Amino acid sequence: MEITEFLYQIKPVRADLMENQTQEEQEKLQSHFLYLQDMLEKGKLVLAGPCLDASFGVVILQNTYEEEAIEIMENDPAVKGKIMTANLFPFRVSLIRNNTFY
Repeated sequence: MEITEFLYQIKPVRADLMENQTQEEQEKLQSHFLYLQDMLEKGKLVLAGPCLDASFGVVILQNTYEEEAIEIMENDPAVKGKIMTANLFPFRVSLIRNNTFY
């Protein structure tokens, strides 16, 4: 098992999800954020965020192996809750600035 980095791309199942959410979808998105925040605290997350048109988001994982990365992706509440689809890619962070963005 090789420990490496992975990126998973998430896409809303419908185009207007970010502008027009049900209460249940809002709760799943909040759980998604908290889940990724937990991955950050555990040292598994490099960064996560949506593109500004909300057509997709990215999650970059570190210090993990493929099976664990798949498990993290599949257990993401937005994916598990079927409001987003996800695809996993092996990835390498080659350059990174030492700042936190909000």
